[in-house]
Amino acid sequence: MSVVNVLERGDKLLIVSNGLFGDRFKDICERHGYEYDILRAPAGERVPAERVEEMLESREYKAVTVTHVDTSTGVRTDVREIGEITKNSGALLIVDDVCGTGGEMMMMDEWNVDVIFTGSQKGLGIPPGLAITAFSERALSVWENRKTPVESYYCDIGLWMPIMEAYERGEAKYFATPATNMIRALWKSLKIILKEGIEKRVRRHQIIGETFREAVRAMNMEIVPKRDEIAANTLTVISLPDGIDDQSFRREVRKRGVVLAGGLGELAGRTTRIGHIGLVDGNEIFSTIGAIEGALQNLGHKFEIGSGLRVVSEKLSKLWSCTS
Repeated sequence: MSVVNVLERGDKLLIVSNGLFGDRFKDICERHGYEYDILRAPAGERVPAERVEEMLESREYKAVTVTHVDTSTGVRTDVREIGEITKNSGALLIVDDVCGTGGEMMMMDEWNVDVIFTGSQKGLGIPPGLAITAFSERALSVWENRKTPVESYYCDIGLWMPIMEAYERGEAKYFATPATNMIRALWKSLKIILKEGIEKRVRRHQIIGETFREAVRAMNMEIVPKRDEIAANTLTVISLPDGIDDQSFRREVRKRGVVLAGGLGELAGRTTRIGHIGLVDGNEIFSTIGAIEGALQNLGHKFEIGSGLRVVSEKLSKLWSCTS
């Protein structure tokens, strides 16, 4: 929905990719007949803003896509920096914020974001099932001035906007039956988020992200992002030690009551992903690091037993002061 409403066949898109989910825009382009160039960062790095600026100066693009947090690598994009560049070029900025919303700071208007989308299942803390998309006035103007109809009937915002407008007027209007149970869940989730406060919620995720990164290193392992300033605060992607494969590691962790996600794309088999987004508290952090320590010990990894848990103990005082 984010791309098909503002692009038409033959339009040019610049894809800024820091991992598997950034690459997905390439598949979308090929299916819909859009021209594209792709800037791809090595695993653990992010595309420099200077490269984006150079591409926009060398060729005219209708839009630029970025993934705020790519969950295959755990790398976070500086959306504000990219937004300054796209604003000056005239290109629309489309942001995949599936693993950012509800955990990382996002200022759609101030950062010059034109289209942003997320899902219900991560930072919003409810089951999967909702695709949530927002369009800027500039993006809506591009949609209104299309030369051809939106190719996807279901994704055409022209069919969905009257429903939203009718709802705001307190009227009923029909296009398709929504998942009303999920809408109610979203309403409850947003009330919880606003009660906590956006800035406090983002800060809580920052502390949790720092805690996991330090605990991983204390256990004699490394994370995939090459620098902490580009590492996401909503998940941690671990590079597994030599001799330990992803499935064996996760199997041992699961025996201790914690479920982790496997690596994706080019990092599959060599990495493990820990999601710590949404309503995560100190007990869950302790349980996760404790399970990881037990798994590593059982698999013969050399590290100081208790080192990860010690980091958590030291960091939790910050977390408690943030949430009190």
